[in-house]
Amino acid sequence: MRPGIDIKRTFPAAPQALFDAWTQGDLLAQWFGLPDAQVEATCDARVGGAWELTMHSPMGQFGFTGEYAAVDAPSHLVYTLQATGQDGVETCTVNLAPHGDGSELHFTQDGNNLTVEQYEQATAGYTVFFERLDALTRA
Repeated sequence: MRPGIDIKRTFPAAPQALFDAWTQGDLLAQWFGLPDAQVEATCDARVGGAWELTMHSPMGQFGFTGEYAAVDAPSHLVYTLQATGQDGVETCTVNLAPHGDGSELHFTQDGNNLTVEQYEQATAGYTVFFERLDALTRA
């Protein structure tokens, strides 16, 4: 089995609210990152558009960039992700579907650029990020 990230989670928010949180820089900066980090993000959420995110935390500065490959609001998003200063580009896919009064999110990331341990650490990070996404979209 090829390493990567595959997370399914339900949220009480509508798919559009979640989609907006993934594609609007001011919202993305509120949940994507370490809890103690100052985050800056920009998003040009259109096919071929770029996104960029920088986290300033006590552990240091971390950055990510990428390009949108598919943007189909409010249900489907595909973008590339590359950590600043690192080789290798990952592909991330976000699928959102209505689920009861909320949504189901299915997130994947792959590219085979990380070790199994790094994918496990990234999965743990996304779990924290998604808790913050949940809190943001409940507000």
